Formats: sequence, structure tokens, C-alpha cells
Amino acid sequence: MRGFAIPWILVTLASVQATSDKRPHFLVEPPSRILWPATRGAHAACRATGHPTPDVHWVTVEGQLLTTLPGLRHVLSDGRLVLGARRSLDAGSGGASAMLRCRAANRAGATLSRPVLLQPVEDNVLAHTARQLTPARVGGSVVIRCEMSPQLGLVEISWLQDGLPLTLGYLGPDSRWISGAGILLGLDLTQADLQAEYSCVALDTASPSLKLTTDDSSWLEHIELNSIETRAGETAILPCIIRHMSGHTISWQRQDAGGSWSAVAGEGMVRGGSLVLPNARAHHASRYACFPGTDSAPRILIRLVVYDPLTVTVSPNPMMLGTGGSGHLNCSVTGGRGGGVTLSWQHEARPLHAPQSRLALGPVHSHHAGLYQCTAHDHSDSAVAGAELIITDRPPRLVSTFSEAVTRIGQSVALRCAATGIPPPRMLWTLDDRPLPSAPDKYSVNTRAESVSGGEEGTIVSTLSVTIRTADEGGRYGCNATNSRGSQAHHARLNVFGPPNIRYLSSIHVKADTDVVLHCPYSGYPIKEVVWRREDGSIVEVVMDPNDEKGMLKLSSVRSSTAGSYTCEVRAESGELARRTVRVEVHKPPKIAPFLFPEELEVGGSTQATCSLVSGDKPIQFTWHKDNLPIPSILKVEQKNMDFFSLLIIQELTSAHSGDYTCKASNEFGAVSHTASLNVKESPMWVWRAQNTSVSAGASILLPCSAKGQPAPRVSWEYSLDGENWRHVLFGQSETNDAEGGSILSDGTVWLKAAAPEHEGWYRCVARAQHASIHHTFYLDVREPPKLNRGGSGGETRWVVRGSTARLLCVVSGEPEIHVHWTHDSRPLALHGAGDIETRDTGNGGKISEITITHAGPEHAGEYRCLARNLYGNDELVYRLYVKERPNIPEEVRISEVWSRRARVTWRIARGALVSHYSLQYRALNRDLTVSLDTPLTGLLENWDSPEVLNLTLANSDLLHVSSEGLGRAGASVSGLSPDTRYALRLAAFNDVGASAYTSPLHFTTREEAPGGAPREITVRALRARELHITWQPPPRESWHGTLLGYTIRWWVSEEGKGTLNDSPGSESGASADATSTTLRGLKAATRYGVTVRAYNAAGTGPVSPPHYRHTLESPPTGGPEGLSCKSSGPTSLRAAWRPPAVDARGGIITHYTLQFTRYDADPLLPTQDAYLRVQGEEATISRLTPYAEYEIRVRAHNAAGDGPLSAPQVCRTDEDVPSAPGGMKLIALAERSLRASWLPPPEPNGRLTQYTLYVKDLSGSQEPNATRVNACTEGEGVYTECMRTLRGLRAGRTYEAWVRAANSAGEGPPSTTVACQTSALAPARISSFGDVAVGAAGGSLSLKCVVGGTPPPIKRWLRGGSPLHPRPPFHLDGDALLIRGLELSHADNYTCVAENPHGSDSATWRVVVLRPPAPPALALLEARSRELELDMRPAPRAPGHALPKSYSLHWRLAAPEGEWRILAASPGPVTLPNLRCGSAYRAYGSAGGPPGTEIAVRTTGGPPVAPPDSRWIRVNSTHARFDTSSWTDGGCGPVALKLEWAGSGVAGARDVPVGGEVILGGLTSGSRYRVAARASNEAGWTREVYEFTTTPAEGGYAEEVDAPFPATAGELALLLALCAALSLAALTILAILLRRKRSDGGVPRVTTSAEKPTCGTYRAPPHQTPKLPPDPPDVYEISPYATFAGPAASDSRAYTLQLRALARHDDDAAPPARPPCCDEETCVDACDVQRRRRRRRHYCPDHGNYNGCSQDSGS
Repeated sequence: MRGFAIPWILVTLASVQATSDKRPHFLVEPPSRILWPATRGAHAACRATGHPTPDVHWVTVEGQLLTTLPGLRHVLSDGRLVLGARRSLDAGSGGASAMLRCRAANRAGATLSRPVLLQPVEDNVLAHTARQLTPARVGGSVVIRCEMSPQLGLVEISWLQDGLPLTLGYLGPDSRWISGAGILLGLDLTQADLQAEYSCVALDTASPSLKLTTDDSSWLEHIELNSIETRAGETAILPCIIRHMSGHTISWQRQDAGGSWSAVAGEGMVRGGSLVLPNARAHHASRYACFPGTDSAPRILIRLVVYDPLTVTVSPNPMMLGTGGSGHLNCSVTGGRGGGVTLSWQHEARPLHAPQSRLALGPVHSHHAGLYQCTAHDHSDSAVAGAELIITDRPPRLVSTFSEAVTRIGQSVALRCAATGIPPPRMLWTLDDRPLPSAPDKYSVNTRAESVSGGEEGTIVSTLSVTIRTADEGGRYGCNATNSRGSQAHHARLNVFGPPNIRYLSSIHVKADTDVVLHCPYSGYPIKEVVWRREDGSIVEVVMDPNDEKGMLKLSSVRSSTAGSYTCEVRAESGELARRTVRVEVHKPPKIAPFLFPEELEVGGSTQATCSLVSGDKPIQFTWHKDNLPIPSILKVEQKNMDFFSLLIIQELTSAHSGDYTCKASNEFGAVSHTASLNVKESPMWVWRAQNTSVSAGASILLPCSAKGQPAPRVSWEYSLDGENWRHVLFGQSETNDAEGGSILSDGTVWLKAAAPEHEGWYRCVARAQHASIHHTFYLDVREPPKLNRGGSGGETRWVVRGSTARLLCVVSGEPEIHVHWTHDSRPLALHGAGDIETRDTGNGGKISEITITHAGPEHAGEYRCLARNLYGNDELVYRLYVKERPNIPEEVRISEVWSRRARVTWRIARGALVSHYSLQYRALNRDLTVSLDTPLTGLLENWDSPEVLNLTLANSDLLHVSSEGLGRAGASVSGLSPDTRYALRLAAFNDVGASAYTSPLHFTTREEAPGGAPREITVRALRARELHITWQPPPRESWHGTLLGYTIRWWVSEEGKGTLNDSPGSESGASADATSTTLRGLKAATRYGVTVRAYNAAGTGPVSPPHYRHTLESPPTGGPEGLSCKSSGPTSLRAAWRPPAVDARGGIITHYTLQFTRYDADPLLPTQDAYLRVQGEEATISRLTPYAEYEIRVRAHNAAGDGPLSAPQVCRTDEDVPSAPGGMKLIALAERSLRASWLPPPEPNGRLTQYTLYVKDLSGSQEPNATRVNACTEGEGVYTECMRTLRGLRAGRTYEAWVRAANSAGEGPPSTTVACQTSALAPARISSFGDVAVGAAGGSLSLKCVVGGTPPPIKRWLRGGSPLHPRPPFHLDGDALLIRGLELSHADNYTCVAENPHGSDSATWRVVVLRPPAPPALALLEARSRELELDMRPAPRAPGHALPKSYSLHWRLAAPEGEWRILAASPGPVTLPNLRCGSAYRAYGSAGGPPGTEIAVRTTGGPPVAPPDSRWIRVNSTHARFDTSSWTDGGCGPVALKLEWAGSGVAGARDVPVGGEVILGGLTSGSRYRVAARASNEAGWTREVYEFTTTPAEGGYAEEVDAPFPATAGELALLLALCAALSLAALTILAILLRRKRSDGGVPRVTTSAEKPTCGTYRAPPHQTPKLPPDPPDVYEISPYATFAGPAASDSRAYTLQLRALARHDDDAAPPARPPCCDEETCVDACDVQRRRRRRRHYCPDHGNYNGCSQDSGS
């Protein structure tokens, strides 16, 4: 039981340790990429901060520590990584690509930098040059670009002017130099700027100097700059590289995502022709275009690429989890250059095998806490981000406990504890601080997680059930909640009635100087006192707190004197006593004496240390450690342990023995340690040192020198030129070289970033300690690579005239054995006798090489390179030789683009011959009427001296550069042309030597242009109330600018003095080109309209004619008054008000209104009586009405043309008034002392009856009548029935009279008639019910109630029409009532109830009226949509003899194909039918529970696809046709499937194509006519159109009129083959003739024009033969963009290709004017639907057209 002795002791050890540890983070993080040139070396810095100061190391991505390779790679303690030249040591040394990281760690944690790609490259990767892109002039601008190797990527670039940093501005008014994205833009240049030299600096390497040039004539190289790359947030400069652009204003445009171009506004500033974006962002990335002058000039395209830096985000940060919890870290990556991104995770700088972006954690424990980093890297960039996982454990907290309780033997007690904590605590129950004994019959524990009031979700609840069998189950019970963060306990006594008893107490072992608390483990109840006694019997005095329990013993800071026996005495109230003794033992922890090592210890000596025990209980254990680790056996340290001390003996001391030695002494009750330092002195020794080294000038080199010893030696350097006279090398220890060109690293290594000849000599490394020093000497040999003398630009330009002598000179210096080599245009130089090469030495290893070409010709022009090489490097010089000669004839001349009034011609610039200017001649090819028609066209083009020929001289500054034309091409713009005109053009080149011949004439036709004139002689006449007739004449012929395709008529509502053409919305319609009139229908009556007409052709629409205004005639109002409202103004009057009809529905001026009102709740048996009231204003009062009655009110508007429709009804009720007298009164005798009174409700209740007052008076006495209140009798809501009241307790043989009065909220009405009756024991049979008219609806039920009375009870029978009625269906007896079920019209009759007894009889008769079913409502179409119909359900007017409707329903179905009827519950008013089929007809009717209403035909909007009005959607050149399928619209009914069938020039084909992009048909024959049939379909139907187009002729030729019939369909081919097999050769000949006749005569469809039918316009193409369409090919399949299809091969082996491109519409593609949909009126819907399915050309039926004049077509 010793293990359970400690729980009785409560030991509190408070240890508060304040910590300020901070996790490392980087102050300087290395870059994502380090380029390691072959000879120049590289370096990177890494610094981190934290507390304590973190250790910084370089590691591989696998976590391996990176170490120093002397002379090649030095890893320094300050975090720097220095790399020397890979070829600076031996030939075999070098490096390979590696991924490195910088690691910073302290005791708070570890973190990694982003990955660093160490990439070995060649030296020429850093060889960048500055290139001038535009010529420079004083006062002008210049653009210089720093051209670098693509391997460098995006790096920081600075600029030097004459070797000094150039001051760069930022778009300010005084900034003359702007830099960005490797571009330097100079503005407002001075003469000093032009004379300066410029170079760019990248990666600490400067380019060769550049001297600016101002000569335009030397600008012959084609400069191609397709894209600019920059990082987000930096300045981007987009230069406009246009040759000879001086004098022009440069404009910039930007292409949006849709492909359209717009002017650059607000995105930057244009400076010197270049576009400057000061803060480039991702949305700036796009294609830009610059052009001189107007936007019609040729454009130079350049793309801006903006890269966002690679960014990593980890969330959540921090992540808070408890022990055992789970979670996920999400890593999101943005930015980068689009390459593949690799992800990895690290925890506390240790790699995890989790390459996914989502890292799952859990169940977590304490060792999982720390920093989790997500690392992303691609081929050029890297990034890292982290999130910290914090273990949010909380110590347990008891939220619910139990209290002290008293119980008896045989009972059960439940003790309950609830605790919270993270992780969830474990609950332990104790009895007197000991675990509960294993006794299932006494104890049971139930622990679970649940919610507790005041606790948290997941609270642990533990319940201990105790069954009391003896008094010993009593005691001090406790519940202890424990988790990894701590524990909390609660104790309370459970007292059981019984004698006292004390459980066994084992000995207690405690450590000295601690506090001890003991509880006496007693049971029994009631207890008088509990005391503790020492061995001598004295009572232990204990200072008790108010909350302390009985039996507690407290001992503070126990000593050895405290040890002994203690006895607990428990005395009960009854006097019974119990005792128990416990032994307390006090023990001492160990204590040792300090020790030291001697100070003067050297290698080879010996030493010892003694660790002696001062005090402590035995046994004692001694252990030794070195630097907090067990002492390695390799050190051969001897340890000898005794009872009271331990010896540490070292025989042979080495430097490895230096360190901190710790002696630790421990026993069962504690441990203590002491540490002493041992320092062994050691003479300096070399760790590494440099050897004799040879290096190329300019290379980076590391001269390693490192020594070790104790104390650590200091390293210094000395230098001597001759090996005798030494001087100290005063290199600094910074990251940059000092004045002498080097620095000393922290490990003593000399780092020369660029070795120079002055660095050559003897070096001596000296390592000094306090008592010794060593030194090492070696020689550094610096060899110089060849160096060529060059001009300022790094190359030379030479000009020679053809036939003269050209000389190129190459002067080189450097180490001996220099080899010089020449190349011409990247090939070895071969003069082939045209010259020679002379090479001679100049001394000191230098050479001169000279090329002499005696007779320079064009073949000698080009690029010459002089390459010098020795063992230590190479250099080259570039010459560009130009040979002047007569220019060649311009080649590859073509018309690149044609507009309506200008054209652009481009050609290839011939190399070698300088061109000073060009001569361009052009003329129109309109034939002169005086020339004979037989004169060939070529004869007309031979004369270029006529006045019609125009000459254009183009200087180099006038030439255009179009990037889309490719490299080495120039261009010019020819303006002042006429639209739709054919021209011929030729070109020649000139220079100071002579001129070339003219090119062969090129022929082109200018594009059409929108008409320049408006239609003339416009008249507008009003025909009817809603029609206007417009006539006009075409514009002047010279203003057509092409072929007129039609007219656009626009009209709008115009108020007097308002509604001009520009500010009024209107509608448009169209007319064909040969139409001169049209009629507008569906207009508003009595409305002033403005009308304009304009013409259009394939290029667009012409100007608008001046507006003409006209009023339409008046018509009756088409709408009723709006906003009708009414309210009661008394019991007999109503007040109504309304607003006039909508302006569009008035049809003219409203003259007056008619107010119609009808009693809404009148007797259904009576005919409705409508009353009318003529009103002048918009309100009226209706008088002489019935109180508390509902009236239906409507209003109708009138004008001079007629009456309008009634408004929507409004139902109002008048106020209440006092009711009339009850309609009838009966009083009958029931027995000797009882009567029954019955009465009918008032015929005019005038309100809602609240009660009746029944007055009964005994006529034999003089007392006042007795008044009794009776509630109103109702049958359903608002239906009043007869009332009955039995009067009991009357006197026998007395006569009583009675009367009744009705009351409502307005008051009490007059009394009924007074009736009298005498009580009698022999009462005759009487009927209390009143016979009357009973009304029921057909199909319903009707109850006739007949209540009788008398003594004896009377016998009751029923008669129908005077004949006995037997109770058989549908007649049933229901108590006192006769029930008629399933009413029919034939049941209408008189029904009589007869009551009889020996003393009399009585009868009552009912006239039964059966009402017809309610009339069905009417339906009207309110609005039709593509997939919905909105209908107006209007209830039928009330009719006599018809029941009132209780519910309404709407029935509908699809008309064609016929569908099933569907039912929709509805209410009067607007009803919407959803989910219908687009463009389809439906049938519908309404019902009010009776017969069906009248069916109406309705149709959803939309229809088959709408074809383009003409062939403007087809654009052609000589070999291709482009179809803009986006011109096809869906007709409002969703997706369109389009099929093209083409034929011409002997071939045909067909394919399905998508809608919305462009389709290219290739392989066509130039100058040929083709026909295309397009068939488009959607769910509403299909549309088929036939179009023609003619390919343009080849250059110099003209269109060949080719009639290309379509091949026959599959059925026709089968029939033809059968006929061919059966008929002879003569029959075949006749058949061929018949087929030709049929093809020429029967293939032309009839097209209706507006000249024939002025009501509907038509778009059409010029008439031509219409061939048959080919059948669908069997291999039709889905076409992807850019797919190519080949059609059937023709005899000339031509092939047709079909390509799809998703391109935007061309700017010049003119769309036809917008058209309204086909007529909306129901009468024209079906006709328009049929004509859509049958038309060959696009016919339309506008909403103002004649309904009977919908375009009809002969079919296709």
C-alpha cells in the first residue's frame, strides 16, 4: 500500500518561469534564384532575428546541412553563402544545379526560407547589351533596351550615363529619364545627352557602352519587339517602334477580352510616343497597338505581360487545436509565370511527405505543435508561408460537484461530478484519498460526455452510485479530473449512521522542508469529535480554517524532529471511540560540494575532478555529463563512484576534452548537480589553406585559409609582389569589395569578386594564438583574356559603294597565343578571291587582323564578326557592312488591307540596297465612254502618263511598319480613293544611285461605304386611327457608295416642341431597296409621330432624313379607367373615384364617363339590374342604395370616336342601419306548462345581426313582459335562418302573447307582429317552422326543416306537389328535416310538411328552386413570353337562376401536336402558365365548377432561327469565304443548330457548324460564283436560306461568272441512276436537256418585294439561278474550332476546306438595321409561323403590316 501513501499528502510546488522566447524570422531572405557563372562566382545573404539569437545554416531541400568546400563554396556563420568560380581551380571542378534553403533555429522553433535555385550558367549569360530602338534628336526622345539572356528572367536593371548612375524620374513634369521593364526612355534630349555613352547594369554586371545615333539612313535593321514582360507594381514602358515616325502624333489602343480595341484612357501616359504605365497590374496585361495620326493608320502591336510574384498563403493561421483534435491547413498559391508549381510541407524545418495543398493534422499531441510551412516553387520563382499550430490544452475545471450527505444502511446514494478541459479529462473516484475498492455490489461508476448547465459542450460527467451495506461505506469521497495539463479534485463526506471506525493507515514517507496534510479515514455517524495525538499522548494543535474538515492534520516544513507516530481518535455522540496510528518518516535529498578544473591544462596532460556529497539519505547515485550529453567513450574518461563521492579522471588530454562537465547526485527524494568548465590549450593547426592558383582576369576567386586551436587563432593576410617584401592586406570584412578589390570572410577566406592583374603576386596566411603562430604562402597568377578595341556601341557600321574597296580592322590584346577568327553572316568567312585577310603581331602578345575586299558587291554586305580567343577567355567585335547600289524592284507587293476611301500596300524591303524614297502610281479603272468597248483592259493599263494617273512619293519617314506583315516589310497608305471603285497600282524604289523598274500593276476594289445621302421627297399621311403611310424617293445616285440593300424607317412619339430624333425612343422597320413606300400600323391613336427614313448598303446605314411629323386619327379608348376605388359615405350612398385611362389607351380626348353599379349580393332568382350614371369628372356619389349591401362598380370612358371598355370591377359595401322587423312570428302550445316561439329573420337585416329580444307577457296579469335575449340564428357565414325558443315553467290554462325585435351594431329594429297562445294539456298539432322559398345549387344538397309540436306528439308526413313523398333516394329523412341530395333541375317543386294529432293538424309548404351551375369565366391574353403565357381570367356576369361560383380553374394543353389537358387552380385576375414550349400554340379555357368556358388559342413568343437579311454575313477573298455565324439569331427560342451546304465551280459539300463564331471555307477558285444554303433549327422550327457570293479575282484578273449548281439530292441521284440504267443514249440526251431546262427555269424562287406588297418588306440578293442542295453527308459530326474539312475533289484537284474560328466581328462588318418581331396579333401569328418555315429569302411581317398581307412565298 506504499504507492497510495502519497495521495494523502497535498504538496504544492509553485514554479513561475517567465519566458520571452521569440520564434526566428528572416530579416534578409535569399533570392529565389542564384545564377552561378562559370568564372564570376556568386553569393547570397541570409539573416534572421529572434530570442535567443537563432543559428542560421544553409540546408538542402532534404534537410541535409550544407558545408564548406574550400575555395569553391563557403558557408559562413553569419548566414552568407559565397561561391567561387567553377573554373578557377582545377579543370575538373564545377557545380551542378541544386535547390537550397536557409534555416534559422533557436529553442523557440525553426523556420526555412523560400527555396533558392542554385543554377550554374555560362559567363555569356551575364553578357547583356544596350540597344538603341529609335533614333535620337535634340529635343526629341530615344528608347534604349537592355537585351539580356532569357535565363536571367526578370531582374533589377539600372542605367549608367558616362559611367555614373542615371537619375530616373517618375512621370513628373521635370523627369526626362524613365526606366521600366528593361527599357530606358529619354525625353527632351540635349546635345550633352546625345554625346554621352549609356550602359545597363544587371546582376552587378554592366553592359558595353552605347553611343547614340541620330542618322535615319542607318536605321535599316528590322527591330522586332513583340512583347514586354514586367512584374506587377513596377513601371512598364511600351515603345512604339515605327520607322521614321518623327512629326507624327502617336496614339495607343488597348484590346479588351472580347477582341475589340479602344483608346487607352486613364491607364498611363504617352511620353515621346511610348506608353508609360507607372504601376503595372494584372489587368493591364493585354495587347496594345500604337499608330501615327488617326486610328486608320497601320498599327504596331505589342503585348504586355504582367507577372504577379509567386505568393503562398496558409490558412488558418494560427490553428488552435486541443490534444487529440484534428484539422486541416490549406495552402493557396497565386501568381507565378504559369509553369508547373511544386508544393511541399515542412514542420519546424523538417520535410513532410505531403505534396498536396491540403495538409491534414490529427489527432494532434504536444510534439505536433509548432510552425508548418508550405513551400511552392516553379522554374523561376519560389515562395513560402507558414501557420503555427498551437495546442490549446486547458487544465480540468470542475463545473458540477456533490455536497456532504447523510444516509443509512440499506439506502443508495448517487454522487455526481462534471468537468471540462482540453483534452477531455479522465475522472477518478477515491474514498479517503484511496482508489475505490473493487466491489461491484457496492460501487458503480458511469462516465459520459454530455452538455451541462454552466459547462461546455462535451463536458465529462461521472456519476458514482454507492449502495450502503455497512457503516464502513461512509467516509471522505473525492472525484479527481485529470488531463495532460493538470488536475482538479473535490472532496465531501458521505456520513452513514453507525459506530465510528478508522481504516488502515500505512507509513508516510516525505521529503524534508515540505508541508504535509493528512486526513483521518474514519466512518460512522454522528461523530462528536476527531483529534490527533503524538507518541507522548499530547494533542496536536492544528490551526483550522473555516472550510477545513474534521480529522485534518497539518504539518508545515517537516524536519527530522517531526518524524514519529501520530494517532487519530474518533469519538461518536454515543461515546464509542475508535483509534488508528500512522508512522511519518522524513527523508533528506542529496547535496554536493562545488568543484573546479585547473586552468593551465595543455594537450597531453591529465586532470581529475571530485564530486563530494555534503548531505542526503543513502543510497546516492552519481552520473557525469559533458556539454549536457553523456560522455563519449572515445574520450577515454574514467569515472569512479563511491558512497560519498565520485571521481572523474582524464589521463591524456586533447582539445576534444574541452567543454562543460556536470556531476549529478540523486536519491529517491531529489537530485542536485554542479557544472565546471575544462579548457585544454592547443597550438594552431591548419583546417584548410590555398595552393598556387591561376585564374582569368575578371573571374571571382576564393582563397581559403582556416586554422583551429585553443584559444581560437586569429587569421591575417600579407601580400608580396616578389616574395620578399611583405605588407599587410587590408581587406575589409563586408559583403562588398573594398578599394583594393577584395574582402575577408568571417572564416578567414579572401574573396576576390573580380580578379585583376594587380592582384597577381605572393600571398601569406598567418594564424596567431597567444602562445604560437603558423603561416602558409602561395602564388596567385592572374591571366588576361583577349580584349578587342571597339567603338562606343560595341560594334561598327561600314558603308561602301558597290565596286569600291572595303576594309575591316580588328585589334586585339591579351595573353599570348591569341587566335583570331572571322565569320560572315554566322558562317566562316570565304572571300573567294574578292579580297584577303592580313594578320600581324603587335608585340606583347597582341595582334591586328584586317579584311580587305577590293570590289565590294551585294554579296559582301552583311554581318562580320571578329572572334579572339586564348586559354583564358574570348572576345568578339561585330561589323555591319552595307553596300550601296541601285535598289531592286520591290518584291512581294500586295494590298494588305482595303477600306472604302483608302488602301494599304506593303512590300518586302530588299537587303543591301539603300532606298531613299519610293514612287507609287495608281489610277481608277472606270472605262471612258469614248473608248471602244472592244479595247482590251490591258491596253488601258499600258498608258501611265494620262491625267487620271496619280503619283505619290514616299520618303522613308512616310513608310509604315505593320507587325502582322512579318519581318523586313514596309508599307504605305493610299488615301483619297472613292468607295466601291476598282483601281490599279504599281511601285518603284529610288536612291542616290538610281531607280528600280515599276512592279506589275496590282488591282483592287475599294470597299463599300455607308450611303452619303438621305432619301428625298418624303411624305407622311394618316390613313386610319392607327396607321401612317410613308412615301419617299431614293437618295442621289452618286451618294450610294455601293449597292443599296434597303431602307430603315424609324418612328417615335413626338410631343409638340419636343421629341427630336436624338432624345426620343422609337421603333424601326425596314423596306427593300426597290420599295418607295410603306405603311406603319399598330400605332397609337390621336398621337403625333415623327418619322425618318435612311438607306443602307452592305457597309452600313446612311444619314437620316429630316424628321416629318403627323398626327394619327382618333379611335375609341382601348383601355378602361384606372385606379377605381370606392368607399361608403352612409347607409344608402357610396363615393367612387378613378383616374383616366392610360395615355396610350385613350385614343383621343376623353369627353365623359359612364359609371355602372349593380347589387352584388342580390337575390339569385331575380335578374341583375345594372344602373348607370353619366359623370363628367373623375369622381361621383351614388345615392339611394340599400344599407349594408355590396355593389359592383365599373366605369367606362368615352371620346368623340366611341366608347371604351369597362374598367376592372370594384366591390364596395354601404354602412349598416337598424334592421327591419322580423319576417314572421309563431307561438304554439307544447304541453300544459310550455309554449314554443319561432320567428323569421328580418327581410332587411341592414347589417350583421347580433341578437334578438324575445318579449313574453301573461295576459291574465298586469306585470311587465318578460324580455329574453337570443343570439342570431345563422346557417353558414352571413345566412340567417329561423329561430326557435321553448318557453317552460308557464302557468296552465293561461294565455300568453309574444313578439320579438332584431338588433345589429346600428341599433334595435321595430317589433314583429304580436301572437298569442294558451297553454293546454290537449295541445293540437302545430308546425313551428315557416314554409318559404328554398334555393339550392344543382349537384348540391338541400335540407327542409319541419319542427312540430302538440300533445300527444303529432304524426308528420311529407307531400310533393300534393302527392305523398316516400323517403327514397335522393330524398332522406334527417331528424326533423327532409334532405334532398344530388339536386337536379327536375327537383324544383312544392314540398309540404303535414302534422296531425287527435286535437288538430297543421301544414307548411316550401317552394324549392334549383339554381343552374355557375357560368364559366372568360379568358383573354395579357402577355405572351417565350416560355410563359399570362392570361386574364374574367368572371362571367351574374345571371338569374345561376349559382354563385366558389372556385375557379384553368384548363390548357399544347395545340400542335395535340397534348393532354392540364388543370391549374386559379383566381379571377392575371394567371401565369409556366414551363411552356417556346414558339408554340396552346388552347385554354376556364371553369367555375360548372361547364367549361370558351377555348381560346394562344401562342408563346419566339420562333425558328432568324437568318441574316442578305449576304453581308459572308466575306470573301480570292480563295476563302468567311461566314460570321453570329449573324444568325435564335428567334427567341434558345440554341441554334446550323448546317451549311455549298456548291460552285464543280464541287459541293455540306457540314454542321456551330453558331457564334466564324466559319472559313477554303480552297475556293478565284473569281468564281458560289451558292450556300443555310438551314438553322431550334425547338420552334427551322429556317432555310440561300445566298450567293463571288470570290475576288486573282491579282491582275477579273471575276469569272461561274454558275455553280448544287448537286442533286440523294433521292434525285437514285432516280437518275435508275433512269440511266433503263433508257438508251437518246433518252439520256433528252433527259439532260430537260434537266438543264429545269435547272434554269424552275430553280428561281418567287420573291415578294415591297413594290408588289407594300405591307411587308423583303431583303433579297440579286436574282440568279438556284441549284439544288446536296444531301446530308453520312459522316456528319461535331466540328471543333480550327478544324479543316476537305470537300469532294473537282477535276482540277482543288479542295475545299472549312475552318472554324472564334473571332470577334470585324469593325467594318455592317449589321442590318434592327427589326421588330413578326406581328404580335393573334390573327397573324400562324401565318407568320408558316411563312417562316417556307421562305427562301428573309421576309418579315412587322407589327404595323397588313394582317392579310403577311409575306407569302412559293417555298424552297
